[in-house]
Order: sequence, then structure tokens, then C-alpha cells
Amino acid sequence: MNNTFHTIIIGGGQAGLSAGYYLQQRQLQFLILEREDAVGEQWRKRFHGLTLFTPNAMNTLPGFDAPISNGNYQTKDEFADYLSQYSQQCRLPIKLSTYVIEICRLPSGDYEITTNNETYISTHIIIATGAFKDIAIPDIAHSYSGKQLTINQLSNTNLYDKNILVVGDGASGRQVAKQLSTNNNVSLAQGKQRHLVKESVAGFNTFTLLRFFGLLRLPKDWPIAKWLKQRDPFPDTQINDQALTSASIKLLPKLTALHPVPTFIDNYSSTFDIVIWATGYKNKPIAVTDNERVQHPNRIWHLGEAWQFNRASGLIYGAQFDAKIIVKQLLAI
Repeated sequence: MNNTFHTIIIGGGQAGLSAGYYLQQRQLQFLILEREDAVGEQWRKRFHGLTLFTPNAMNTLPGFDAPISNGNYQTKDEFADYLSQYSQQCRLPIKLSTYVIEICRLPSGDYEITTNNETYISTHIIIATGAFKDIAIPDIAHSYSGKQLTINQLSNTNLYDKNILVVGDGASGRQVAKQLSTNNNVSLAQGKQRHLVKESVAGFNTFTLLRFFGLLRLPKDWPIAKWLKQRDPFPDTQINDQALTSASIKLLPKLTALHPVPTFIDNYSSTFDIVIWATGYKNKPIAVTDNERVQHPNRIWHLGEAWQFNRASGLIYGAQFDAKIIVKQLLAI
């Protein structure tokens, strides 16, 4: 097998697959490295009950049909199926069960990518590991001796009659709290003020309207885009405070300590059977070793990061647009 490529894409999610599509249109030799054993598996591992909050028509990848779903929004598994179908339909070259151990830049300017399987040489690298891959767990978690889970660890966990604390009240945290409240006693630790928007306005999905008026793809340094980023609104799919309270979820203020017991900003404290972290995401960077003799321009590109270019960046909707920009920049060198 020839292990030398024009471009290697790290990550086989919606961003990596979209980049692969545009490279394929240029008939370039490339390879997508995916650490899971199946395309879409990263989505399947997310918590049970997760649904997308953008309508199906906005979750289309380039050159493919719009996804379909049994409900108003695709479930995580339905979207995972869509990604798998997309990779097969487009016949994208993907190496599964492959993760990057090290990237070293050679004197030639090319990159040597060492993985758990093989070593590859590539002129360009697109890192498309996603904006929402690794749960960001605060340092205070290390002081807690009780049982802890992240929301992504709930996919294979059944919880019944437990006293549960969910920490983090973004869209995912609220979804998880409401889902678990059916069979458990759930409290939700809230933090900064959240801005929820109506799911629909005048019969139109809110995100559909944002797309129609071009607000999702405004350059991120524009005042309106900065305002959107600061407020970070998400759709109210029956996860507002009133809906949560009606589901018998106890709303608590910010968590300030875990030792000896969970304590909150108003000095209230209580014990819980399980603490579940829904405190956002971070991306662990891939280390790159640069040879000191390198005198060539950097050819590593990042793709799929939140607010990389605009609000659409990091959303499924923005994958094809950002991928097209990155591939264009890559080919300009």
C-alpha cells in the first residue's frame, strides 16, 4: 500500500467527510483517519435520547440528500446512520480504528503521521476531530470520592431510583436532566444565565429563520455575530426552567465545591448518588514535532471548530461551507 498522500484528514465526522468530498472533487489522493470502528460511532456513543436541535434540511452534507428522521429532529443514531451512508455513497477512503499517536514535520516540509496501525506521509493535514469531542470536567471533580459520569458515558448506563446531580445547564445538560427525571430524583446545577429562544416563530423553525436571514454565516468579527456568541442562545425544545421544574427537577445555583459534599453558591449542600458532568467540551490538541531545518509554510489546517468562521462553524450546517473554505486555502499553497 502506498502510504504517501496529498492530504490526510484526521477525523471522520461531518467536517472530515465534507473535506474529503471536496478533495475528491479535485481528484486528489487523500485518506481519512477515524479512531472509531465505524463511521458515525462517535455520535452513537453520546447519551441516550440526544437529538439534534437543527432541522433536517440544515444537516445536509455536500453532494448528498437531506437526512430524514422519525421525529421532528434526528436522533444521534439516525445522524450516525446518515454519516455512514454518506461515506459509502461518496466512496470516501477511510481507515477505521486508527488514531494518531504523533505528527512529525520532516525537513522536506511534509508530515509523518504515526498511528496505532501504520505510518503515513502527507503534504497537508486537516484536523477535523470536532468541536464537541472531549468533555471539559472542572478541577473540583478530582476532590470528589463519589460516583461520577460524563453525559457521554450515559449511553450504556441505566439509572433508576437514584439521587442525581447534573452539573451544567446547556442544551445537553437540560436534555439529560429531563430524560433522567422520569426514573430518578434529579437536581440541576446551573451557572451563567442561559438564553433560550423559541423553537419556532410564526410556524418557522428558529434556526431556519436564522439561516434564511444569513445570521448564521456572518463573519465572526461582525457586531451581530459577536452579540450572538456572547449570548450563545439555543432552542427551547421544552427544556426551559419552567418545563424542568414541572418535571420535578430541582434547580440549584452554581456548584462551588464537592468535598466533603456537593455545595452550592448559596451555601446549600446535599449528598447525591451520582454526579453527572455536562460542563461543555474541549479539544485535546494533537502534538506536532517540528524539525528545526523546516523552511516550508505550515500545512496543518483545523476544521469543525466552534466559531471558526461564524456561528455555523461547529454546527452540522456549517460543515460543508467551512470544509470548502479550508480546502480552497489548502490548494492555494
